[in-house]
Amino acid sequence: MRLFRNAIFICLFAFSWLTPLYPETVLSDSVQSTINSSTITRIQKPIAVRTDRNTLEYFINHVEELTKHGRDFNRKELILEVKGNGKYGIQMPSKHITGEFELVERQPHKVIYMGHGNATVFFSFSGTIVLEISYTTHKDEKGYYEEVKTAVHLKFDNALLGILAKVASPVIIPKLDKLISKFSTKTKNVVEAAYANKKSTK
Repeated sequence: MRLFRNAIFICLFAFSWLTPLYPETVLSDSVQSTINSSTITRIQKPIAVRTDRNTLEYFINHVEELTKHGRDFNRKELILEVKGNGKYGIQMPSKHITGEFELVERQPHKVIYMGHGNATVFFSFSGTIVLEISYTTHKDEKGYYEEVKTAVHLKFDNALLGILAKVASPVIIPKLDKLISKFSTKTKNVVEAAYANKKSTK
């Protein structure tokens, strides 16, 4: 009987090592296709956000709250509309951008948004965008913080305009990088302010 129990224990122990802590997530075909065939892909340098995990994930799950906290986002820069079923409408009047997006994938320490819309940057176009956000907890002399990494994959609907965009990439990419950096910084400010306010009210 003891030998039998030992055999079971060994099997369970081995299984625990062979089974990953989180099941591997396979991206949907539409998300993976956009990433693989993107016209432009930009990966931002990681940024440190002085917040706890709960506050960061709250804004990830309620992106409409970004425009309700503080004055970092005004209506000329960003208008978000909750459409239900996890979908949002988005307008960026100053950039002539309109569209819809939704949270499509959730993994441990990572989320993926996917959207479709229209924009005017030298020329008008429509396309699909995939936004990957990953975050990990770190600690330094100031305390804990979340290191956030962002990757943006943009795929043009019109293949000819996609080729034109690649030719014009020396002009388009710096503008796109500036836009991503600007909104990342504003989001960081909103999250950090909300976290500071939460700590002060405890």
